[in-house]
Amino acid sequence: MEIRQVETFLAVARELNFTRAAETLHTAQSAVSATVRGLERELGLELFDRSTRRIVLTPAGEALVPRAIDLLDAAQAAKDAVADAAGRVTGSLRIGFMASVTLYDIPRLLGRFGRMHGDVAISLLTSPQGTSGLAEMLRSGEIDVAFLAAGTGLDASIRSKTLASSPLVLALPEGHPFLGRSRVSLAEAVGEALIDFPSGFGNRTIVDRRIAQAGLARTVRFETNDIADAAELVRNGLAAAFLPRFVVDRREPLPWVEVTGLDAELAVAIAVSSERRLPEAARRLWGLALAD
Repeated sequence: MEIRQVETFLAVARELNFTRAAETLHTAQSAVSATVRGLERELGLELFDRSTRRIVLTPAGEALVPRAIDLLDAAQAAKDAVADAAGRVTGSLRIGFMASVTLYDIPRLLGRFGRMHGDVAISLLTSPQGTSGLAEMLRSGEIDVAFLAAGTGLDASIRSKTLASSPLVLALPEGHPFLGRSRVSLAEAVGEALIDFPSGFGNRTIVDRRIAQAGLARTVRFETNDIADAAELVRNGLAAAFLPRFVVDRREPLPWVEVTGLDAELAVAIAVSSERRLPEAARRLWGLALAD
């Protein structure tokens, strides 16, 4: 079993699609299919069920996934040891982040990291499930480091440190009846038509928790998975939204009102798995972020 075969198998296992796996590996789909077939012949078992329109892992494939991740971790550990002996940091660094959340300057951090460790290849990834998806990607080994929403139900399998935070307010469209008021109650706010994010996103999790703690309920009328898009939807008159101040106070500020009883903030944290071996490049990035 070769490292290339293991990497290819994991890419297909994560995407459950040979075309998307080929795109993540920057190679041809035919090469991905051939590599997986070769691995299956070597093992004497099928790793994917291709009998339907959507491929799924077989029991053998599911059993191989954690072992394959362990193999890649061990291979990276060997590379790290050799590079460390030579006084270098090499390898790859897979980083998950929340789209459009500029509260913490990730590009600036990566610029500093790149100047210090120019031999490390960096990949940036997002998750359609927001913070909950990024946490799962850390647990599975799909990414090494994540920048996600702090304080949103991360369990002991995730180690995190908060880097920056911004209080949540209610952003208002033009003509909204709350305009001109300095604050409104949480009960008033949840009675309005609201824009929010899908379940699992940090901002949504924080707001839902506060509403439940207050014994209230609401109906989210509109959903988007991008915080910048949420602000633009407010700006264009669709509805109000609970958003962090750093979003509403950008170059074209949105009107907003403080919400009594909300008392919440969106905090960005750097996070890693507490159960998996951390590559040397990830350890260096962690240390640089905490010293920033």
